[in-house]
Amino acid sequence: MAQATAETAPARIARPFLSPLNQRRLQNFKSNRRGYWSLWIFLFLFVLSLGSELVANDKPIIASYKGEILFPVLVAYPEEKFGGFYAVTDYRDPVIQDEINANGWMIWPPVRYSYQTV
Repeated sequence: MAQATAETAPARIARPFLSPLNQRRLQNFKSNRRGYWSLWIFLFLFVLSLGSELVANDKPIIASYKGEILFPVLVAYPEEKFGGFYAVTDYRDPVIQDEINANGWMIWPPVRYSYQTV
């Protein structure tokens, strides 16, 4: 009985990913060479901009403090971790820099300023 119902199940109809109208629109867009290449250039620049925090930032990319590897670009560490108060760490403060350099090291981005830095 179970075999009979499994054999009579309707076959699944494969539908195209795009409707015929949208396929035609895509072909028209691809035939416009300037628009098509502009899309690829825009997408490349967009993906490139996602790494801008690694080029210009007022926080180190990676730091080692007392044998612990830290990623200040990704995680906001409190200042008390470096011997200060419970607040957001200002890595450009000379006291914090001296403390970290005395007990470890930091790798800074090429541009040590963020868009918020005054």
